[in-house]
Amino acid sequence: MYNIYNNIILEISRDGLLGYITLKEENDQEDIKLNYIEILNNIKQYIKHGLNEEDLKRALKSNIVNEKVCIAEGTPPISGQDGSIKYYFDLEKPLLPKLNPDGTVNYKELDSVNTVSKDDILAEIISPVEGVDGIRVDGDSIPHVKGKVPKFKYGKNVGVSFDGLFLKSESDGLVELNDGRVMVSSVLSIDNIDSSTGNINFNGNVIVNKDILNGFILKSTGSVEVKGALEGGYIESEGDILIRQGIQGYSRLTINTKGNISTKFIENAVISCGKNITAEAIMHSTVTSKSNILVLGKKGLIVGGTCKAKNEIRARIIGSSMATTTVLEVGVDPDIKYRYEELSSKLKVSKENLEKINQSLKVLETLKRSNKLDDSKAQLYNNLIKGQLTLSMETSKIERELNQLKDQVNDLSRGQIMVADTVYPGVKIIIGNSYMYIRDEMKRCRFYRENGDIRVGTY
Repeated sequence: MYNIYNNIILEISRDGLLGYITLKEENDQEDIKLNYIEILNNIKQYIKHGLNEEDLKRALKSNIVNEKVCIAEGTPPISGQDGSIKYYFDLEKPLLPKLNPDGTVNYKELDSVNTVSKDDILAEIISPVEGVDGIRVDGDSIPHVKGKVPKFKYGKNVGVSFDGLFLKSESDGLVELNDGRVMVSSVLSIDNIDSSTGNINFNGNVIVNKDILNGFILKSTGSVEVKGALEGGYIESEGDILIRQGIQGYSRLTINTKGNISTKFIENAVISCGKNITAEAIMHSTVTSKSNILVLGKKGLIVGGTCKAKNEIRARIIGSSMATTTVLEVGVDPDIKYRYEELSSKLKVSKENLEKINQSLKVLETLKRSNKLDDSKAQLYNNLIKGQLTLSMETSKIERELNQLKDQVNDLSRGQIMVADTVYPGVKIIIGNSYMYIRDEMKRCRFYRENGDIRVGTY
């Protein structure tokens, strides 16, 4: 704060970007006119950037007392922009077949993998954009915030160029981005998985050129492509699974994957999938997807068994004219459902235990008021007080998580079932905790949940 002239005070804001004057009492306008240059020069001793003389004149002329008037504005700094990483491969390739104009599905045109060769450039660091320093009203510089230089995260078979700006492949294989980390996976190519090979457990991607036969197991940390059929075997994978000919499960657990599944048909199989399931037909199977179940092509058939999806089930025909029992459920996430039931059970036990502690404390407090607490009961009283506090905090934590899960369950209940042609009697529709039995044949319809009930709309 500076005393500029008689009753005129100059202040500079804490960040140095604004300058104000305040009149402590009304000015003699003739005096101001005669001494304006002196006042201006005094101000310029402190304000060296951004002074607006017109605002100063208006402030002096207004004679508004004890009110700050801005007469100078500094230049704020412009922060630099963070650098980025440019990837030279597709980050996401959905494992979906090509749907031809005639309704058939071409499982050869998938372009499903990112294949690279040794020394291929995989990623590049794009440098940060420089910012601009600001200027305080007193003329001092305000440093700008510099943009951050990103750092590569990479794994096996990947290296950094000499200048540190590029990621390069150190071997042939499949490039993937897992949790922000670039890696090149080696690929296992094998004819069949049968008695000649035994079970396969491979750290990478697997291509089976023919079939996986009954009773044999394939476990992979990457993606799996089977050019023939999965016939009674079992696949466990952390990536996508493509089975070109189809799946016959013999009513056993057939596939468990965190990725997508794409195949021609699924029959008598038990499948758990972390993303989308795409097929031409699903028959008498138990299929669970944490995303969508899409039954495409001319058949587009779901008949028998149970299909569960978090978001959407889409098919051409559901059920059959023989009223085959078929259950479709959307708005289901098994992990959330299990956690919700687990927490509900915990909450019930916690509240029961808390009630027991409260009852015991009431008895002990009565004894305490009448000075009848011996040492052992006093120790018990203190332990119960501590237990009450701990259990109350635990109960509150469980209730908070349960409320969050309730919101997620409500969001999941927005799933839908789309029928492009016909849904037959014998089909049970479940959305969230609502259900509907199909008693009459219906055409081109959409099932969704509204106000707690399942509604039927047009496709």
